[in-house]
Amino acid sequence: MEDISPRQPWLFNLRSSKQLIGLAIFSTTFTDGFLYGIIVSVLPFSLTVRSGVPEADVPFWISISLAVFGLAMVLGAPIAGWIIGKCERRQMPFLGGLSCAFGATLLFLLGVKPWVIIVARIFQGLSAGVSYTAGLTLLVDAIESHGLGPWIGFGLSGMSFGVLVSPTLGGIVYEHAGFFSVFIMGLCVVLVNLVLILLMIDGKTAANYRGQIDPTNYSSLWNGKSTKSAIANGKRRLSTVEDGDPTTTTLLLSQCRETCSVVEKDPSWWTIVGGFLRNNRISAALYGCLINTILVSAMDAVLPIFIKQTFHWSSGATGAMFLNLTIPSLIGPVVGMMSEKYGTRLISGIGFVLAAVAVAALALIQHDDTSSKVMACALLSFVGIGLSTSLTPLAAEIPRIVNAVQEERPDIYGDKSAVTEAHMLLAGAFGTGTVLGPLLSELAFENLGWTGCTAMLGLLSVSAIVPVASGCVFIQYLLNIVANFK
Repeated sequence: MEDISPRQPWLFNLRSSKQLIGLAIFSTTFTDGFLYGIIVSVLPFSLTVRSGVPEADVPFWISISLAVFGLAMVLGAPIAGWIIGKCERRQMPFLGGLSCAFGATLLFLLGVKPWVIIVARIFQGLSAGVSYTAGLTLLVDAIESHGLGPWIGFGLSGMSFGVLVSPTLGGIVYEHAGFFSVFIMGLCVVLVNLVLILLMIDGKTAANYRGQIDPTNYSSLWNGKSTKSAIANGKRRLSTVEDGDPTTTTLLLSQCRETCSVVEKDPSWWTIVGGFLRNNRISAALYGCLINTILVSAMDAVLPIFIKQTFHWSSGATGAMFLNLTIPSLIGPVVGMMSEKYGTRLISGIGFVLAAVAVAALALIQHDDTSSKVMACALLSFVGIGLSTSLTPLAAEIPRIVNAVQEERPDIYGDKSAVTEAHMLLAGAFGTGTVLGPLLSELAFENLGWTGCTAMLGLLSVSAIVPVASGCVFIQYLLNIVANFK
């Protein structure tokens, strides 16, 4: 019989490799972070010069622009989860998210009125909600569970690097090339991301091609579907088997019909999300990610204003100060490997301790002198190390917890992976932190000054240590109330 199987796409092995997929996810999170933070060092100057906003109102508009981004991200995450569940190809949600990002950047480029900036931030938030949910889900699909730590660290380091490097580049470009050049640079970043997304072949699509071309890699079940599934742990649940001897898929195969009948009924969205929120480890990890994002967005909101008022620096020098926060974000993959070896709780807990001490010590920066500037650079570097060390292990741990929860309760969660729903909650935590960070820091900065603001951020970082290290009963109790509310 003539083989009518479609040929593999050009450069199939490269385009479906985990290296290219990881690079595409890094580019996606970098793009979102870059567009989010690109105007942090520009707005304090462009709002007065270009938009005619009084100097006293500048902090208000900066905080609002950051807060609406987070709100849109929180709203966009559930939409993204639903879209991803319906799409056969993961590129489609990405393209929708990039379209929102491109439109938002055009609004920043062409808009003058402050309300246009707010609308642009809303589109950016929607884009981020889609990109993080789809991106992390795709990364988990492509990487083996035992190797997730370094790859999640690499993917999320794009977010940290983008958020923290954008004020530096934005400030320098704004000072030397003008307002329009800043957002032309942003459009170029979006286009590079678009090319990588179009080039990659997601794991689900790649598996179809490999199954059609090399059928020995798969075993056909009684219902005719090509899969690499086996009944694992005697729990009536189909679980993915790593590449190896295909005969392993025959274990307990006689129970396959019974298993399929058990999991045919998909659990409801609320059952999955509510169950996750009741889980100690998931709720603690989400709380840690929330606090981490609050710290990052708070730095974005108040640090440029503080530096401008204290050191009287220009936009370029103000943006360059963020390099001290940016460079440590590159250690994400290393942190991921350390968490694989020494455990998530230990590494993430150390990160929050370091961040708490360094943020609180920033209160010592009060004067415009050389020693204060040197101390500010050193402390911001430690803050950056703490933020990178605390986030990566938590994000990598979440899909593992989800898999364990599903294996323990196949009668509730069925066989369909719920990693997308978990990443939807993670994106929601990122968005909520982006809302709370600017609002809390701005409130503390205006009423308590720089010392009160840094003390508040330090206490928030301390509050994440106990949940991350052991799981917080109080946090779980609050989340249980939310999960049970219908």
